[in-house]
Amino acid sequence: MLRHPNIVVSSAGVFHAYHLARGVQAAGYLQRFITSVFNKYESGIDKSKITQIQLAYVCAALIRLFPGSTGRLASYLIGDDIYDRIAANYVKEADIVHVFNNQGLQCLKVAKNNGAITVVSRSSAHPNVQAKILSLDVKENNLDRQINKLLIERHLAEYELADYIFVPSQFVWRTMIQEGVPERKLRRVHLGFDPDRFYPGEKQDDVFRIMYAGGLSKQKGISYLLEDYKGLDLPNSELVFVGDEYPDAKEIISTNKGLFRHIRFVPQEKLTHFYQQASVFVLPSLQDGFGMVVYEAAGCGIPLIITENVGADIRDEEDGFVVPIRDSKSIAEKLLYFYHNQHIAKQMGLAAHEYVRQFTWGNYHNEIKGHYDEIWNEQLL
Repeated sequence: MLRHPNIVVSSAGVFHAYHLARGVQAAGYLQRFITSVFNKYESGIDKSKITQIQLAYVCAALIRLFPGSTGRLASYLIGDDIYDRIAANYVKEADIVHVFNNQGLQCLKVAKNNGAITVVSRSSAHPNVQAKILSLDVKENNLDRQINKLLIERHLAEYELADYIFVPSQFVWRTMIQEGVPERKLRRVHLGFDPDRFYPGEKQDDVFRIMYAGGLSKQKGISYLLEDYKGLDLPNSELVFVGDEYPDAKEIISTNKGLFRHIRFVPQEKLTHFYQQASVFVLPSLQDGFGMVVYEAAGCGIPLIITENVGADIRDEEDGFVVPIRDSKSIAEKLLYFYHNQHIAKQMGLAAHEYVRQFTWGNYHNEIKGHYDEIWNEQLL
């Protein structure tokens, strides 16, 4: 009988890393989970297999104090590099080393030298495509431009060292192929949501409530949603933003103050209530490799309006609508349609609820185990 692989998962941030580590543990393959600061309330991961690199977390947090977008970008460049260099000391005995993009170049080098299989998770569009998409909306200063150049170089170096690249959507897959990443390296893995936490509930008023959840940034396309909503002037309606603002969106937020209700931070366990009180959920992202909030909203029975560059698997004209990026007219048309046809909106919301029930974290765990088994067995042949 063939032995199972010993897998090290490494992630400096949260992302879906806990779900990945939990799935690897459930398969019986987890050798070590390396992270910056572990949330002690997370379950399903053997605490004895966790290695924390808190120094990197502290350094990144201090760097982010630098004003504007430069601090955030520099924290990725420097903080993630510190994390990676320390993490590389803990991957030497692994059969498979799985890192998150931009956080694992040194880990991958050590793994390759030791004959391990290397895997990179990439959750957004290929960095070259991402940069091109955002260049029209995000104006960089010279320092930011240089930092981004270095970050992209690191991303690409990781792709060269990776045996496999796990991506969450066809959108990300297409951009990787477009930029010359060999298809043999790519593996599609559907991310998930928790249907026990996000479920339909009774709406408590008759307000037509448009909801957005996530970081408030130019990348998320919030300026287009604000423009649409302002132009529609819908009676008995409300636009709700749930999430913290990024530095590049401060001017947009300030200029449109009073147009929307802003709820800065909501714990996961309380987010369900806000979804349940919404009439429609909009994610107008310029690029969004997955968009977990889409499944959460759909799980609560809310119809959706998303752009074609959001990676979530949503059926156009069944669960809601898929529109082009930067197309204010299309978003406005769909909002107006839902406003005047709220019975159809409810039907689409229920259809979305039924459809996304397949995308659970349990399904994600099964998919990643299947991929690991396949690539491990290929290695042994």
